[in-house]
Amino acid sequence: MSLSLVLQEVTPIQEISPKDTMYIGDTEHYYGVGSSALSCVQLAMFAAKRDGFERVLDFPCGHGRVLRFLKAAFPNAQFTAVDLDQDAVDFCAKTFEAIPIYSSNDIQQIPIEGTFDLIWCGSLLTHFEAAKCLEFLGFFRNLLSPNGILIFTMHGRLSVNWLRSRQQIYGLEPEKVPEILQSYDATGFGYLDYPGVQGYGISISSPAWVISHLQQMDDIKLLSYTETGWDSHQDVIACTRIAE
Repeated sequence: MSLSLVLQEVTPIQEISPKDTMYIGDTEHYYGVGSSALSCVQLAMFAAKRDGFERVLDFPCGHGRVLRFLKAAFPNAQFTAVDLDQDAVDFCAKTFEAIPIYSSNDIQQIPIEGTFDLIWCGSLLTHFEAAKCLEFLGFFRNLLSPNGILIFTMHGRLSVNWLRSRQQIYGLEPEKVPEILQSYDATGFGYLDYPGVQGYGISISSPAWVISHLQQMDDIKLLSYTETGWDSHQDVIACTRIAE
C-alpha cells in the first residue's frame, strides 16, 4: 500500500445539521477539521499496514463533522455513532446510515456491543480528569478488535503554552489557570472543571504521561504520537491491539 493511496481525497456528504454547535458559519474550517481527522486515520492505517475497516466507532460523534469523512473514505464499513446529544446521534443515523447509540455519563451503562477495527475518539478525553481519561482508555481497549486501530486526541504542549501565555484559556476561570498548570508541571497532567460544572472541563497532558499509561496495557501497541496533529491543535495518539 503506497503513501499516495493512504492520503486519498474524498468528497463527503455536504448536509450540516442546523443544530450542529461545531458549525459557526465557517464552512472551510468545519470541513477542514473533518478532513484533518481522516488524514490522521489514514496515516495510522499506513503505520498499521491496514487498507480498510469493517466496523467503525465514532465516539463522540457530534453531528458528524468527522463521521462524514470516514463514511466517504470507507463506504462499505458499518458505522456506529455515539454521543450524549441524542439529536446529534439521530442526525448521524439518518444522514450517514450509522447505528445510533445514546451515551451515558456512566461509562458502564453505555450500550455498545461487539468490537470495532477503527475507533475514533476526537476531543473527549480533553474534557476529563485523569481517572476518567484512563477509564475511557480501558473502555475503548475492550471494544477494539485484534489488530484494530484506536485513535484519540489530547490537549498537549501547544495547549499548555497557550494557557501559560493566556492566548487561550478554554473558558476556564482566569484566576484558576495557575492550578491546572501547577498540576501539569508536577505530574504531566492537569485538569480543571468549567465554571459552574462538576466533572467536565479541560485537561492537558504531556506525551510522556499518555505514553506511560499506554505502556501499562500489555496488548496495546503505540503506532504514532503526533503533536498538534488534529486541526493543528490537539495531539493525536494512534495505537493498535495486538492479536494473541
